[in-house]
Amino acid sequence: MSDSFEKFRQLLIDSYLFPATYSHKFIGKNSEVFRVGVREFEAKFVGLRMTREKMSASDAHRALTYEFLAGSAEDIIELAKATYEIPDLLYIL
Repeated sequence: MSDSFEKFRQLLIDSYLFPATYSHKFIGKNSEVFRVGVREFEAKFVGLRMTREKMSASDAHRALTYEFLAGSAEDIIELAKATYEIPDLLYIL
């Protein structure tokens, strides 16, 4: 049975030689619930380091960029799954 991340997993396997540094970017609402969710997300992953934070021109949205030292494609899949759980998340880039 195929999961919803199978194509992404194969792309990662084809594109990276693990361990590898993975750039992870996402955008959420500029809300307290998003900020709390991001802090909880950050606490789950050793090797995750924020490299950039940018506010939208209207201050309504916050864009975050991280570097993540991944040992395998599965590490990146877990990172993506955890990102989807952040409240007020808008996009994963």
